[in-house]
Amino acid sequence: MGLNGPLFWYFMPVFVAMVLVELWVLRRRGLARYSLGETFATLGIGLGQRIIGAVAKGSGFGLLSFAVWQVRLATIPMHSALSWVALFIGVEFTYYWFHRSSHEVRWLWATHAVHHTPEELNILASYRLGWTGLISGGFVFHLPLMLIGFHPVAVATMLAANLFYQSWLHTVLIARLPLVEGWLNTPSSHRVHHGRNADYLDRNHGGVTLVFDRLFGTYVAERDDDPVEFGLVTPVGSVNPVTIAFHEWQAIARDLRAYPVRHWPGLMFGPPGWRPDGAGLTSAAIRAAYRRDATPQGAVPAEPVAA
Repeated sequence: MGLNGPLFWYFMPVFVAMVLVELWVLRRRGLARYSLGETFATLGIGLGQRIIGAVAKGSGFGLLSFAVWQVRLATIPMHSALSWVALFIGVEFTYYWFHRSSHEVRWLWATHAVHHTPEELNILASYRLGWTGLISGGFVFHLPLMLIGFHPVAVATMLAANLFYQSWLHTVLIARLPLVEGWLNTPSSHRVHHGRNADYLDRNHGGVTLVFDRLFGTYVAERDDDPVEFGLVTPVGSVNPVTIAFHEWQAIARDLRAYPVRHWPGLMFGPPGWRPDGAGLTSAAIRAAYRRDATPQGAVPAEPVAA
């Protein structure tokens, strides 16, 4: 879900300013984090998402949201700060499960994988979002908020603010932030989320906070002895926006052709990498292999523990 409508025009000047500041600092430090191919790929994907997202918001999320609103259990007035605090917590909760499920359910991952394709992390890459959200249907995670009585426009506004907050997290320029690490989502925590390292896969799913990651055991801190490698476990190998946007859907189609119909539910809705013959590599399998093979002496590294 991207930023569309009036909120897009409100946030975009700030977003562009952040990108320009990051570019300036990177150049001052002699760091290369904006390669030409990756940058144009992100711009192409961002443009496509902007167009498709506007349509999807009206035809999918918007219509279904207002349909749920018609059968709401209550009406929560939004003229008090307490209501907005409650909505913030509610959005954090639904966003956590949407984001976590987008890593653990292949149907949702087919859209979300687009966001994890960059192999160089920068603020511009935060807007590399999938085009197929209406197909994968991840927006249904937020419908309970409307059912209990939060107005769809209020929910959409809070979600937009949540996503915009995350834009500044996509950078290598900001080191760990004392006191708030592990509680607020920070650039360090989000670098972990974008890592393809075994211990970093499917971690740190929160939006503004990491409270639910800590509560449900998915928080992992960035480690100096395990520098983050960005991108997918199996890179797309292309900077073509169309290829990037649909590569996982194409992979699903190939797998459905390769296996009998009885395995299709697992191939579509099981974890990414799952195969009925055990030949695939899920995140859990990758971590298990890393634990088993990490040291030549056979010592097994302990699972990372939340700090």
